[in-house]
Amino acid sequence: MLIASFVFRQHTKNQDFTDLDDEIMLRAQQNPGFIKKMKWTSGENIKVDYYFADEESLQVFRTDEVHRAAKKRYQEWYEGYEVEISEVIHSFGDGKL
Repeated sequence: MLIASFVFRQHTKNQDFTDLDDEIMLRAQQNPGFIKKMKWTSGENIKVDYYFADEESLQVFRTDEVHRAAKKRYQEWYEGYEVEISEVIHSFGDGKL
């Protein structure tokens, strides 16, 4: 399993941003290798984790035309951002989350 972590500090959230964000999520959910999305906040920073079954699924997400268009416009909404790709070696829990 792979996680694409997107950390950003947002300065503007408008309807255009919301519409693109919703469309990106819809397209992610249509990806057979997409597992889940989790969102966290810490102070002014927001972190969104997208979980994928494999590298191919992550690549489909990364190269999606709507996602790529939104990435080109990041300065309209973010002060800055960082992306980190991680591989999960092992995951466990009680199944209640």
